[in-house]
Parts: sequence; C-alpha cells; structure tokens
Amino acid sequence: MSDPTFKIQLERTLDQISQARAVWEAGTLKAANDELYAILEQCFAVFVEMKDDTAKRRVLNSLLTDRKMKPRTSTSLGLKVIRYVFGKEGNREIAYARLLSVAYDLKPAEQSLTSYIQECGGVEEVRRLPKIKDGKAMSADDYKQIAVAGLNMARIPVASFDLPEFIQPNSEYDEDYVVGLIRCNPDGTGDLLFGNNEAKVIDTVLIASGKYLDQKAQDDQKGLEAADVAKRRAEDVKTFAPKLFAAVGAHTRMNGEHKVPAE
Repeated sequence: MSDPTFKIQLERTLDQISQARAVWEAGTLKAANDELYAILEQCFAVFVEMKDDTAKRRVLNSLLTDRKMKPRTSTSLGLKVIRYVFGKEGNREIAYARLLSVAYDLKPAEQSLTSYIQECGGVEEVRRLPKIKDGKAMSADDYKQIAVAGLNMARIPVASFDLPEFIQPNSEYDEDYVVGLIRCNPDGTGDLLFGNNEAKVIDTVLIASGKYLDQKAQDDQKGLEAADVAKRRAEDVKTFAPKLFAAVGAHTRMNGEHKVPAE
C-alpha cells in the first residue's frame, strides 16, 4: 500500500514549486521576455527594410563576412540579421529567424511584433505557424503555372529585341521561353551574353519568377482570404503582374535604346 502522507507531502512540495514558477514568470521571465521581444522588434525592422533591397542585403553580407560569419547562398535574410545580432547560429537563432519570416508574411501591418508574439503565445508558437494557413501548400508546379500566367499578362516587357541565333526557344518545351545570362555593369546597364533553353533551367527560373510574383502580389493585397491558395494566388499575380512590368518597362533602357539588335 502507498503511504497516504506521501500524497499530501508531494502535493505541498509541488504547490510550492508551482508558486515559485508563477513568481518567476511574472517577474524574471516576463522581464527577460520583454527584453528579448524588444531586440527581436528591432531585428524585424531591419529585416523589413532589407527585404526588397538587394543593395542593402549585400551590405549586410559584407558586414557578416568582415566578422568571419560569411553567409552561405542559402542563408535566409532573417538568419543573417539574427546571426549578426546574436553572434552565432544555433537552434535558438534559427527559431528567431523563422519568427521574422513568419511575422513578415502573417502579422498585420499595424500590429507590433511584440504584440504579435504575445498574442500567438510566444516565440515558439510563432515559429510553428505555417506560412499558409488555408487551402493547400504551394508546390513548385503551382509557382511555375502562376509565373506563366502572370508573365503572359505583362503587356509591357522589360525590353524587346531580335533574338540572335544562339538564343532560341526549345521547340520541345511547352512555353516559348529561354533563360538569358546577363552581365550587370557598374553603370547600371546590363549585357545579354548567352541563352539557355534546357527545360530544367527554364523550369527553375519560372518557379523562382512565380515565387517572386506571388510575394509581390501578396504584399499588394495582404489580408485577402480565399479557400484555395493556389487559385487565389494565380488570380492575384494576373492582376499584379501588368502593374509591375508597366512600372519597370517605363524606366528601362538597354544600350541606350528600348531594344537590343541581334548579333
């Protein structure tokens, strides 16, 4: 038989520990969390500022390299910011970087990061949130298809020119696309040097284009809800792509003109 007094003793011991925990959560832990959230709030501001600015992201890469923390090409922007601030890359830092990314996608623009974290129940709970809450997750083929649809809606291209013989579409590919290799010059101009029409290469670029267009469309229409994510995003990109390319095309010149002659 068990000792009946042990249950009373155990209850008293655990209650004492629980009370100590409550004091800790209301005092030390809360203070520590408040300080952490303040740091992450500042990291998030830097993250948002750099999200769509390639030049600023390159400056961050340079700073990390100077501090012997050179990022890999696959390192996310969030992890770069967190790595610089926290000085290392462990599970905790990866969780913070994930938090920045999730908050960027899901947090209402008018809400502070601290409030959002508290509302979700803490850093770990935010980290676990799926970026896409409704419908199905976006696949590579989904991104490819919305890129094709979106690019077809772009009535004003970045530039138009006669194709040289070594840059021609793949007759066995479903779409008339070819991937171009462009050298970026210091003066802001670009030189088209080579083309590749292999299906895998085109697929890779179309998927990347779909992701880019999708993100831009989502930023343009944040808060829109629908049951089918892939269908909704395809429609968003169709609507947004003409605006994007019209804005880009209006300010783009190649070799001083709006077209590049064939080689």
